[in-house]
Amino acid sequence: MRRYVRLIACVLLSCCAMVGGQQGPAAEIIPFEAFAHVRVEAVLDAVQSTGDWDAAKVAAQQLFDQAVLYTPADRPAALREADFALRLVAQLRTLRGDHRTAMLRFLRANPDVARDILFLMPLHDDGGAALAVLDRLREARPTLVEPYASLAAAISVVHRRPLERRLNENTAAAIDPLDIFDFYVANEKRMLFGIRAMPPELLAYVVDVTGSIDELKWALANYQGSRNVGQRFFDVVYDYNSFRYGTEKQLTLHGFSLPNMLRFGGVCVDQAYFAAEVGKAIGVPTAIAFGESANSAHAWVGYLESDGASVRWNFEAGRYEDYVDVRGNVIDPITRRHIADSSVSLTAEIERTSAVGRWNAAALSDAANRLMAMKADRRPTPPDRETIAADSLLPLPRNADVTAELGLLDAALHQSAACSAAWAAVRDLAVGSKLSPQERDHWLNVLLNFGGARYPDFTYSIVAPIVAGVADPTRQNQLWQRLFTVFSTRLNLAASIRMHQAELLMANGQANAALNCYLEIIHRYSNSGPFMIAALQSADRIMTDSGNSAMALQLYARTWQGIEPPDEMAHQFMAESNWYRVGMLYAAKLRAAGVAAQAAMVEARLRTD
Repeated sequence: MRRYVRLIACVLLSCCAMVGGQQGPAAEIIPFEAFAHVRVEAVLDAVQSTGDWDAAKVAAQQLFDQAVLYTPADRPAALREADFALRLVAQLRTLRGDHRTAMLRFLRANPDVARDILFLMPLHDDGGAALAVLDRLREARPTLVEPYASLAAAISVVHRRPLERRLNENTAAAIDPLDIFDFYVANEKRMLFGIRAMPPELLAYVVDVTGSIDELKWALANYQGSRNVGQRFFDVVYDYNSFRYGTEKQLTLHGFSLPNMLRFGGVCVDQAYFAAEVGKAIGVPTAIAFGESANSAHAWVGYLESDGASVRWNFEAGRYEDYVDVRGNVIDPITRRHIADSSVSLTAEIERTSAVGRWNAAALSDAANRLMAMKADRRPTPPDRETIAADSLLPLPRNADVTAELGLLDAALHQSAACSAAWAAVRDLAVGSKLSPQERDHWLNVLLNFGGARYPDFTYSIVAPIVAGVADPTRQNQLWQRLFTVFSTRLNLAASIRMHQAELLMANGQANAALNCYLEIIHRYSNSGPFMIAALQSADRIMTDSGNSAMALQLYARTWQGIEPPDEMAHQFMAESNWYRVGMLYAAKLRAAGVAAQAAMVEARLRTD
């Protein structure tokens, strides 16, 4: 304690130098990392005693800006602590006045909880709501929050606003966050992956549970220790009467619950929900994925599995053959936005990352974002050089340029490859034409080597906008062709690449070459996914605009005849299929061409098959 008091005194004394034209007393020289630590404590001490949150926000922002400029990317401790202080002050300012100081004291006394929750929150999101949930947990379970820091953080962030799942005609709503916390604490030893050691980024896919306490207890009693969560998908018998004839499900008639799913069956979304909720009840991160094939929409389940040495996400259970090459969409429990199931798979990288590494990655990503804003803002006052050890600083402050930003992002990804914000920042720089061709190609190589095979959907979501932003059409087309080679076995991605190439060719006056791209999609992927519908309509426009309406009509006829009609199903499901949708387009085309009788025959088949 005496050491920190002495350091604080040194910082304050250095600020008094040259006052009134007189040289102040010489200050003890300390490293920048120690300087940042002392300043963080001073800012938080001040706001704790005075309650001046506006002043604390200004001071924390200045310290963070100094850290952005002076912290070496390979030694980010000072940056991490400055970012923590800024996040802490910014989020606590949104709480009610009488709760701010008490929560500040609690978070300072429980650093693991504080850092887990603040670095888990998306930057600029409603962290005050998450801290309000944590405040409830703190008051109700004061001795348990710190030992279960990751759990408390995950629950507070995931349940900062009400959580519901709409499952066709049924809705499942989450129970009280305190009850969720109590369930996992009471049953920690029965959880497959444990609770305390699991990072909050993965625990978010456990605690986003929407079953009742009775359902969770039932699932735990019946499935504790089950490693093959995917098999639970098939425990629920499929309700073919509802699928084929559109009748109300027995599950809905008797009450939507996990035991009733097992008793009465359901459709795919019920099967996926059952498996996901059972997984969450036994401590396994799970997610429901939704996708659309050539025939209909479908739901399946993803879950974390372990081979003893490492963990990975498995999104194969219930993902039938028609959906192997279809992107699965998952609702991110933290942001509530739709993300690719491959992006969820990226979170498995967190298992190889320490807590400090996760926090460092978030802080470095924040620093990269802030660095570019400094171009427009006034640069912060540098720390007093009489107070800072010379060998603890970069020779010069970090420049506010793209090279420095890329250095911070690269450092963030070396701390944690699961830092999706850093990958997205690289994408945004490239899309904004801020990267040189060499930098762009370097990062394309990094992305494809890292995730081209392991996380194809996530990787494609990052690299596709980068390639689309290349100004030179010849080079852009070459890059699309490279991506086609990398992702050729993923039919939905390959089709998307061909669509991009066709649009590029059209924009450069090469309609015939674009038409060939569309025809390839129609020929290769007519039974693979809904993406061929757009290709068919685009090919129609090119043919019609060039005076070949008869050829366009023949294209519709050949395409429809080449699509496999779906198996027997209710009309609302049939209407989602490629066969039905292309048939309707074909019938409309026939009517426009004056062939009403043939159009009626097509429509009659669509109604009866």
